[in-house]
Amino acid sequence: MAAIHFYRQGLLLLLLNFISTAAFEKRFSDFKRCADEECSMLLCRGKAVTDFSGPDCRFLSFKKSETIYVYYKLSGRRADIWAGSVNRFAYLVGSHFGYFPKDLLAVNHLYTDKELEVPAEV
Repeated sequence: MAAIHFYRQGLLLLLLNFISTAAFEKRFSDFKRCADEECSMLLCRGKAVTDFSGPDCRFLSFKKSETIYVYYKLSGRRADIWAGSVNRFAYLVGSHFGYFPKDLLAVNHLYTDKELEVPAEV
């Protein structure tokens, strides 16, 4: 009987640890690199090298050869993730905007070579 109680307590602690870690991981990175302080100006654009369907609603899904517009790049622990849209003005008009792996984009135009590092929000 004591073993079952000990097992339940251990399982509960493991579950609480998972929940607190999941809440912390909502933010991919603490910083992002942008063209301006509001991250509203484009950094670059490119063509998708393959189809991509994101794992959840935070991600941008696209088809191979679609033009992707990049508004910011995460820096720090997740420098492999960028954020942008398929529609050039999506970020400004509220259309679909999301994250994607930077390796899926072949950059073909830079709008600026200056990047500011700003804090990322949740």
